[in-house]
This record gives sequence, C-alpha cells and structure tokens, in this order.
Amino acid sequence: MKTTLALVAALLSLTLVTGPAGAQGKPELTVALSSFSTEVLDPVLGGHIVKYYLSLMFDYLVGVTPDGQPSKDGGLATRWEPSQDHRRWTFHLRRGVKFHTGEEVTAEDVKFSLQRAIGKRSTTGYAGPLRTLIQDIETPAPDRVVIVTKEPTLIIPTYLSRSLSTEGMILPKKYLEANGDDVFARKPVGSGPYRFVEQVTGSHIKLTAVDSHWRIGAPKYKTVTFKLVPEETTRVALLRRGEVDIADVSRDRVAELEREGFPIHMRREEAVLTMWWILPRDNQPTKDKRVREALNLAVDRSELAQSIFAGKAEPAFVPMGLSWSYRDLGFKVTPEMHYPYDPARAKALLAEAGYGGGFSMDVYAYQLPGLPEGRAFAEAMAGYWQKIGVKIKLIPVDYPAFRKNWFDRATPGAVGYYNIANRDWIGTYALIEKMAYSKSKASDVVNDPEIDGMLEQVPRQTDKEKIGVLMRNVYTRLRSEHYGVPVVYLHSPYAASKKLGKWTIGTVMYDFFIDELASSK
Repeated sequence: MKTTLALVAALLSLTLVTGPAGAQGKPELTVALSSFSTEVLDPVLGGHIVKYYLSLMFDYLVGVTPDGQPSKDGGLATRWEPSQDHRRWTFHLRRGVKFHTGEEVTAEDVKFSLQRAIGKRSTTGYAGPLRTLIQDIETPAPDRVVIVTKEPTLIIPTYLSRSLSTEGMILPKKYLEANGDDVFARKPVGSGPYRFVEQVTGSHIKLTAVDSHWRIGAPKYKTVTFKLVPEETTRVALLRRGEVDIADVSRDRVAELEREGFPIHMRREEAVLTMWWILPRDNQPTKDKRVREALNLAVDRSELAQSIFAGKAEPAFVPMGLSWSYRDLGFKVTPEMHYPYDPARAKALLAEAGYGGGFSMDVYAYQLPGLPEGRAFAEAMAGYWQKIGVKIKLIPVDYPAFRKNWFDRATPGAVGYYNIANRDWIGTYALIEKMAYSKSKASDVVNDPEIDGMLEQVPRQTDKEKIGVLMRNVYTRLRSEHYGVPVVYLHSPYAASKKLGKWTIGTVMYDFFIDELASSK
C-alpha cells in the first residue's frame, strides 16, 4: 500500500512540474485556418500562400528573423556576399543538413531547386523576375553556390529568403529525379524540422517531427496539424474546447475572446486589402480613368474599417501601397492622395465617362487566410457601388476557383481582392513587379508602359537612393491613375490557447514562425 501511495505521489509531483504531457509538452500542435487558399504541397506550384505549413517542411537558402530581417542562423546559407560589381552572389552552405530521406543537402540540390523554381512549370510569384535576372548557377564546391546575374542587383538574397515566397526552398534533387513531379506533389520531401505525413484535401495537412533539427533542436511537438475550418463559430468552439491551439479569428470576435482570457496575437497593418479588375480591360468601363476614380470615391473606407473590421483597420489610399516599405523608400502619402467618400462626385465621373446609366460588373466573394470577413467585405463593397448605379453580380466562390479565373483571364472586368501581406521595399518591388508589370504572367492590375519602364530599372540598380526615386514614382503613378481600389490596412488577430506559452508571431507574410513554439533550444 505504501508503495502504491508513493507511486501516486511521484506521478502527481511529475504532473505539477511538467504538465500533463510530460517534459516535451503537448504532443500535438493544431492550427485552424479559415482558408488554405490553395492546398498544394509542391513549392513551385504554391508560392507564398502555402508557407504556413511548407516553412516547417522545407529549409530556405536564406533565413530570416520573425520580424523579417535576413538571418545567417535560420537558413541553409551561413553567409553570403556579392562580388564588387554585384553580379556574382556566393552562398556558403551549412554542413551536415539532411533531407528526410537521409541524403545530405549539397550545392547541387540548391542549384536544382532554384532552376526548378524559375522553370516554365513554376507558378510562384517571383519566378518571373528571377528568371529574368539569373544568368547561371555555379557549384564550385559541395557547400558553395554562386548565382550569376545578368545585371548588377541587390535583391537576390531576399528573393531566396523566407521573408518572401517559396523560390528559396531547397528540395532533394535525387528524390525528385527518381520519383518525378507527380509523386513529389503527393509525398513531398524536404529538410525542415517536420516531415509530411498526410493530406486530406478540404480537411487537414499533418506533419510529424524529425528527431532533431539544426533550426530548433528536438521539436517539442510530435505532430503539427493544419485544419481547414471555414466556419468561424466552429474555429472558436474548437479553441474553447482545447482542440486547436491557434486560430485566425475575425476582428469583431477579439474583445469577446480576450474577456474569456484567450491571448490574441495582433499583427498591425499585416496586409493592405485591395480590389482590382481582371485584365484585359480594352472593352471594359474600367479602361477609363474616370470610372476607376469613381469606384474609389464611392467607398467609405472609415465606415468599412469600423463596421466590417471592428475598428482594427485603417483607410488605405495607394494601390499596392505596402506601408512597411514607405520608410525605406522615403514615400509619404500626402493629403491630396486620400480618397474622400464622395458618391455624388463618383456619379458625375461615371456620367462624364458615358456611364450615367451605370454598367454591369461581377464581384467575386471568397475567404482568404487572415481574412475571415472576406465575403462580408465583398458584399459591403458591392453595396457601395450599387449606390452609384453600378449593377453588381455577387459571385460566391472558393478562392482556388477564382485564382484560376484570374490567371486564365477568363472573366475580363470582374473584380477580385487580396489581403496583400505587408513587406519591406524589396518585397514591395517583388509584389508590384508581379502584379503591375505587363510582362508578368500574374499581372492583372496594370498595363502601363510608364510603370513598366520604371520597374525594369529597379533590379538593375545598386544605389538605394535611385531605387527610392523609382519606387516613389511608381507609387505616385499607381495612385494618380487609380489602378485598383485600395481599401484598408488590416490589423490581423490570431487567437491562441491559454496554455500555448510564449510565441512571437512575427511579421513575415503567410508564416506563423512556429519554430519558436516547437524549439527546445
């Protein structure tokens, strides 16, 4: 009897010290998201919107800190340097890193991955500019890669870092060559702290930890599961029951959850919410600058910030105006750039343009990660435009279906929207080049030779002041021509379990930096 009591006492003592899950903490971390945007597992087909889970499965050539600064500790490259003319970038690789197959990561894997990321099959956001810039990739040693560019440039390390898209993720050359793209898309292999286990489309993606990893040590969580839970009521219920640890929530639920004691992690100005028209617009009303201005003047941004986003948003006035870049570029939004709410002026502009009786326009309504209010937002925008005589057809759809229409340019003149993740000047250039450069495959906002000319000069510059002048002029042109409808900057809330512990969500787009939560270092 005494032995039994002693054993019970010892177990109670262990529980009090370590918690119910023992020294390693809770064995599973679960993240519930309102949308996965797209559910692909191959980095060259997903781009930045799948980084939530891919950044745990793969290592980047260049790492970054949670606040987006380049880091020699978080990536495969322990250091990098340009040649004097900024046309040869040498990356020195971390030794001893292994893929989940057991094969060691070498310079040949890096070369193979980068060539694949900029190949014809790639649909990632920044494959285009990299394809234009990169002349050659050399592998003088197993732990050294040299990227040769056609022009001097500063942007190579950032474009291949965790702060942007997926082009910098390193994949196993031997596994891909042996198994092919189709197998890799179903059973991806990386070198990150978590390996792929299972995907059930429309439901979840499950990962399991490696024994030890140079980024985080022995992972605290045995598994990490990302659940697709479109209904917010369900996500909140799961959080309350302790079945999920992190969930994106709408801004109007924040006060309620805070009263219940749930920690809220808020990214301020995480994204600028912008609407745009699918090109080509040659025969569309939005070809006329006055129509584009009218659609901007019809929107009450301050009201939207309060009514749809519970005051956790600020009005935005510059298309693709990523505010984290403003300080880097020396750009200021002057009072005359502000769009007043002026439906009377909007109606007058439509009449001047020959659309006094209005016109028809399709508006797609969908949710996105970090934007659970997406469909309510689309309905509100439709209401504003209907008040000035525009005949709106609201089309509820899942984002992947809209994305296909967008890339195929299947619905010219229709309106889509995106919560474009905020970023620094290089990330800003990357985004604008993708969306506004007419030769970009994804360009669907602008077709303006003046902007094209400025964007072509930026990556060839190594003088930051000249870059600043070019980028300020791009912003000014985007605003003066009303290319798109910038609406609000979003402060994005993520609710966490009361037992989650210390977590720095960071400021890197589409990434939760779960490394800190899972780290045993």
